Amino acid sequence: MGLAAETVNLGRVFRNRGSMVQALEKVNLRIEKGQIYGLLGPNGAGKTTLVKILTTLLLPTTGEAYVYGYDVSKEASKIRPLINLVSGADTPGYGLITVRENLWFYSMLYGLDKETAKERINRLVEEVGLKEVENELLRNLSTGYRQRMNLARGLVNDPLVLFLDEPTIGLDAVSARRIRRLIKDWVRVDSGRTVILTSHYMAEVEEMCARVAVLNKGRVVAEGTPAELRSLVAGKTVAVMEVWLPTDAEHVLDKLESAYRTHDPATNIYRIRVVVNNWDETADIVEHITSHGGKVLSLVKAMPSFEDVYVKLVGGGEVVSEFEA
Repeated sequence: MGLAAETVNLGRVFRNRGSMVQALEKVNLRIEKGQIYGLLGPNGAGKTTLVKILTTLLLPTTGEAYVYGYDVSKEASKIRPLINLVSGADTPGYGLITVRENLWFYSMLYGLDKETAKERINRLVEEVGLKEVENELLRNLSTGYRQRMNLARGLVNDPLVLFLDEPTIGLDAVSARRIRRLIKDWVRVDSGRTVILTSHYMAEVEEMCARVAVLNKGRVVAEGTPAELRSLVAGKTVAVMEVWLPTDAEHVLDKLESAYRTHDPATNIYRIRVVVNNWDETADIVEHITSHGGKVLSLVKAMPSFEDVYVKLVGGGEVVSEFEA
């Protein structure tokens, strides 16, 4: 199939008033054509920097990066017609014109001839589910329709590589499911198409992606299929706990290999997941919490999830394991 994107010892340093931040360090990735490839990592891990380099918006400090064989540093003009970038947080267009007028505007920016633009817009309006609102002003659309519009805008130039940054953020479950299905169908139709997806939704990444790279502190800490990554916690058990802690005792949880699923500030109750080698270890965890003034309100055994793999690789923190769109 060949490679849609590749990085070789890629690095990026940001300097500001004498300080230096290593955003990426020795990143080596080979992303094959015809798949959905996931990028996971906490805030500040380097995901956005990596995407900006691959989309020619930022130059690397060290190393090399290629998209469809073209060097991002030297051949940006050849890469840009082949790609598009969609961010779920972005405004998809201009609010004072209609959905169809917005798509026409973007098709002209990409240099499509009028006949091709008309045919493609007609197809996208149907495929993405915008037919009933195609003549509505963009500013009047619901969040779900805006996200569909955003995706349609990203597909208007028929890119070979589509970069998606949190494409289902803020959507209800039904709308998010539709967006995921549209993305998977788009890749399935043409084996030359590739999607590079960043998301905080663990289940979304596991469902959609053929391979996943996990970044932390600018480095790739793991890469493989979801099944290969899940094997990192094979044979282990997860303790799902509801814990009450005094106001000044949150640091107690920092020593646990856990993902803080929810926290209710009004009651100071945490719902956490802790990966253990065997169930007997939970006795030590309970003792650790109670010795610092906390109370364990419930304790349930569960099988490891993809979220637990993520936590093992990057540490605890706020992550989203379920489709909460």
